[in-house]
Amino acid sequence: MGDAETKIGETTAAAPEATSAEAGAAPGLRYLEPSQVRVFRTENGQVRTTIGDERSIIAPRFLRACPLRDPDRYISIREADPNGKEVGLLHRWRQLDRESRELVQAELDRRYLYPVLRRIVSSKHVFGVTICVFETDRGVREVTLRDIRDNVIYLGSSRILITDAEGNRYDIPDVDALDATSRALLTQIL
Repeated sequence: MGDAETKIGETTAAAPEATSAEAGAAPGLRYLEPSQVRVFRTENGQVRTTIGDERSIIAPRFLRACPLRDPDRYISIREADPNGKEVGLLHRWRQLDRESRELVQAELDRRYLYPVLRRIVSSKHVFGVTICVFETDRGVREVTLRDIRDNVIYLGSSRILITDAEGNRYDIPDVDALDATSRALLTQIL
């Protein structure tokens, strides 16, 4: 076993019964219920996750299975390394005990921080890139956009997610709610 995982005891917990939606799932895909998972801080402050009596993961990673369209449906629990093996998909994670839920929420908030774009202050094209000044819920930011058509995700009829040249994402929850100048600049950018 890797450094990020230890086995607890010699027994393994029985996997939960698959729901009808899960019955056709890919082999090896494991669904976890909140009652099977505990997330906590150790005495030295490190986050640890236990799955029943069978497995403990040190410094686990929590990722949303569908971060844009259905962010809270399933949370992937993974081993610590960047290419970490998936331990399982946690369904109904908001039903975890309070400490577990708070630790998972903090990790998700950190990982999926998308500033909300409130206004486009300015935009100019320079040498094949677009330099914009965005006013967001986290302050004013100057951003560089490259290959804009490849870095825009349309989520429904009026929601857009823009990724800048550094990989930062900016959420526009409702294009129609932007002021007229911002909408006009957005049209030029796109």
